[in-house]
Amino acid sequence: MASLRSQPQFQQLRQLVQQNPTQLPHLLQLIGQSNPQLLQFINANQSAFTRLLLEGGDEAGDSGLPPAHYVSVTQDEKDAIDRLEALGFDRARAIEAFLACDRNEDLAANYLFDHMHEDEA
Repeated sequence: MASLRSQPQFQQLRQLVQQNPTQLPHLLQLIGQSNPQLLQFINANQSAFTRLLLEGGDEAGDSGLPPAHYVSVTQDEKDAIDRLEALGFDRARAIEAFLACDRNEDLAANYLFDHMHEDEA
């Protein structure tokens, strides 16, 4: 997973997701079409992939990308993420879905259930 960090395409993906997190599902779909093995690897390592997306630049700090954006959530939003996690989804996936669905808990739950079998590829 760490080898992704040095790939220019991953750095572009990170920048796009940090600028507009709602695009992540679409970007993952494109990755799946162009490189199914990479998508399978990402799905098998979602927590590590999410951490890589959320971090700043490369370890040397000279990637040329803006620093990582931190997402603030209210207590109600944290509770919603906790409820999504309680449905059986890992925390990173619950956060990703919640943010991708514009912080709408119902839409995030539907998204998670609609895409839950994609991890089993």
